[in-house]
Amino acid sequence: MRKLLFIVGAGIGYILGAKAGRERYDQLSKQAEKVWSNPKVQSTVEDVKAQAPKAAATVAGSAKDIAGQAKAKVTGHEQTDLSGNYENEAGSWDSQTGTASIDEDELGPGADKLP
Repeated sequence: MRKLLFIVGAGIGYILGAKAGRERYDQLSKQAEKVWSNPKVQSTVEDVKAQAPKAAATVAGSAKDIAGQAKAKVTGHEQTDLSGNYENEAGSWDSQTGTASIDEDELGPGADKLP
């Protein structure tokens, strides 16, 4: 697949940069049409089209997870799960029991920066 994309890209670059004239352009266009019409190429194109929604969903899910992790770090909820429980350097929250625990031994996040 990568080789095919490289070949297509190289062909487009050559066509755009070539000064060989219209005759060479027509020759390359016909060759590109042959390649594109090839049943193996079309089969690969159809396979990629079929896999694209799954890949998009995976990427979207990963992006959502990364955004959630970034939000958790900014808000101080370093580890948040789907039930609403979280834990960070200052304490934790258990959403099922409604119990909060506070780190009384330390001064919480950033304590190492205090004088």
